[in-house]
Amino acid sequence: MHYWIKLPLALLFFAAGLHAEPLQKTFSDWQITCNNQNYCVARSVPGVNGLVMTISRHAGVNDRPFLRIDYGSRYTGKLSGAPLQDNLLLDGQRLKPDLKHWEVQPHHLSTGHAISINEFLSLVMDADNLQLLYRPRATISLHGLKAALLLMDDIQGRVNGMSAWIKKGERPAMDVPPPPDFPEAPRLQPVPPALTREETTGLLDYGTWRVNTDRCSLDPQRRQVSVAPLNDKKALLLVSCEMGAYNVIDLAFEVTRSQPYMARGLTLTLPFTPPRHGEKKLELINADYDASRGELLTFGKGRGLGDCGTATRWQYDGREFVLTEYAEEGTCDAWHGSDDWPTLWTSKRDMPPAPEQASTE
Repeated sequence: MHYWIKLPLALLFFAAGLHAEPLQKTFSDWQITCNNQNYCVARSVPGVNGLVMTISRHAGVNDRPFLRIDYGSRYTGKLSGAPLQDNLLLDGQRLKPDLKHWEVQPHHLSTGHAISINEFLSLVMDADNLQLLYRPRATISLHGLKAALLLMDDIQGRVNGMSAWIKKGERPAMDVPPPPDFPEAPRLQPVPPALTREETTGLLDYGTWRVNTDRCSLDPQRRQVSVAPLNDKKALLLVSCEMGAYNVIDLAFEVTRSQPYMARGLTLTLPFTPPRHGEKKLELINADYDASRGELLTFGKGRGLGDCGTATRWQYDGREFVLTEYAEEGTCDAWHGSDDWPTLWTSKRDMPPAPEQASTE
């Protein structure tokens, strides 16, 4: 484990602004994810029993900590029972936290108040579990929480400082490295002209029978081929090559819009090595392309329920697709869908121009 305070302060601040390697790890019953901005989120696992605690924090001085306890998810639906605030047990004893600065709902407790978070962590840090009084199976194991938060402190350069959650010290709370620089996404390309009927027919025939798909295991008659414009001269050709119960893997080609067709294979290369994968090349799984924004999405399900897997967003820069967002949920525990998976990579993206207002005159 590295401790940034052992290096010269200016050198570390400089290094922190250049690069942060995303990670996702599990410590006993807690999973932590930190993205390329050193924003970290840790949650208790598994969530199948309906009760989960989540704690997150941004890097730098403006850390915006947030802690929440939830009973019920999008997969469990609304669960019945008395309010959480009166029915939580800590190691079998009724827990009565000070909720003055908390948002209190029947089955959801949350706070972004730093002192309240510190007070709550001091109550639970060395305990075994949180439990719901009227549903004993709804339990949050606290084993691994301390290790996850220590890693969070370390990643954000808080260890041995007053802002640390675990290994506090005398270093001032303001004495922490800033978040790394945001990577810039490619600028949005002009919206390409739509493919004509003749262009579409010719490209679909080319993609079905003539493009080099030696790596495809699917019979040509079972392959799905789709085409979309990249610009006024080139098109994106997607050819399904492997098919499972809930995932389809495509090959992607940049193809000239007119004959004689010239195709160039496109690959998705991540700017980091993701956890559990070991390489930077990413397969196009359940790919979806938005030609109006030059945006390619992938969505690899870990299982049919869609509660775990990998979701990515890529921007076309005129030649290649560049990663703008990467989210991954490595724990398949029926807790949340892809919209809420923790992010490992994020970037500054262009917003589409605002629509013109209709004249009222």
